[in-house]
Amino acid sequence: MRTQHLISALALAVVATHAAPARAQTSGISLSGLSPLYTGVDIESATVPSNPATTGGAPTTSRAYIARIDLRAPGISLVTTPQSGPLNTTAQVLSQFAITQKVRVAINANFFSPCCDVMVEPKTVIGLLVSKGATVAPNSVVALNSPFVLALTKKNEAVIAPAAQIDLAKTYTAVAGSAIIVQNGVDNSANSPDQGDPGDPNPRTVVGLSKDNRYLYLVAIDGRVTGYSTGTTNTQSAALMLALNCYNALNLDGGGSTEMVYASKIGQPYIVNLPSDGWERYDGAALGVYAKPLPAASAAH
Repeated sequence: MRTQHLISALALAVVATHAAPARAQTSGISLSGLSPLYTGVDIESATVPSNPATTGGAPTTSRAYIARIDLRAPGISLVTTPQSGPLNTTAQVLSQFAITQKVRVAINANFFSPCCDVMVEPKTVIGLLVSKGATVAPNSVVALNSPFVLALTKKNEAVIAPAAQIDLAKTYTAVAGSAIIVQNGVDNSANSPDQGDPGDPNPRTVVGLSKDNRYLYLVAIDGRVTGYSTGTTNTQSAALMLALNCYNALNLDGGGSTEMVYASKIGQPYIVNLPSDGWERYDGAALGVYAKPLPAASAAH
C-alpha cells in the first residue's frame, strides 16, 4: 500500500498546484482550496491544529482529506455496502469496495463488530445501513449504538438526523455514526459520547452537509502517526467541519478504519490518506460516490 500512498502524494501535489485560492482560515485551520476531480466532486486538504491539552502540552497538527460532493450535479449518486453473508455484511478493505461497486470516491462508514481482524469475515453493522433502498442493518441499540444517521433519497435529498426521525420508506442510502458534532451551524461536540473524547485525539471519518443540503462533505482525518498527523478530538473535528461551511456534521467510525479512496479510473482506486494501522482495515461498511468524468476541457486543465 506504500506505493499507493506515493501515488496519492503526487496526486495531491498536482491538486495543490492547480487549486483555487485558499479560503480564509478558521480557528487556525488551513484549507488548500477546492479543485475539481470529477463532475460534481471537488477535493482539497486541510491542516488542523491540535489543542496542546490533548497532546501532552506539545502543539501538533493533523492532516485531513476532503471530498465535496454536489448532490445536484448530473451523474452523482451514492451507494453503501450491500447485505451479504450470515450477518449483515462481509468485511472488505475500502479499495475492494471501490472496485466491486465501481465508485469514484469512497470512505469507511458505520461502526461494526467484531473489530478489527485483518481478514474477510461476516460483520454485524452497528446502526442503520441502507444500500439502494434495502435495509442492510436496522438501527441497533448496543454500545456505541450509532443513533445518528446520514440519509439520502434516490433523488439525493439528504439529511443528518437521529435515526428515529428517518423515513425508511423514502431512504435510498444511509449510514450511521456516533455523534452529530455540528448541529444547525453550531459546535455540538460537547454532547458527543466518544470513548475519552475530548481528551483523546484519534483518526476520524466525518460527513457533513451544507445548510441547503446541496453539498455533502466526506472527510478523512489522519492520526496516530508521529510527525505527520496526530488526529482530532470531536471538538477539533467540529471546528474543521464549520470551516468547511457545514451546517450539520456526523462522526462515523474512525481509528484504524479511517480511510478515503479515489478512483482515477474505474477499477483503479488509490488510497488518499495514511491509515493508522499501516494498511487497509477490513471494515463492515463503506460509503461510495458515483460520478461522471470531468468534461474534456476541465480535465485537460
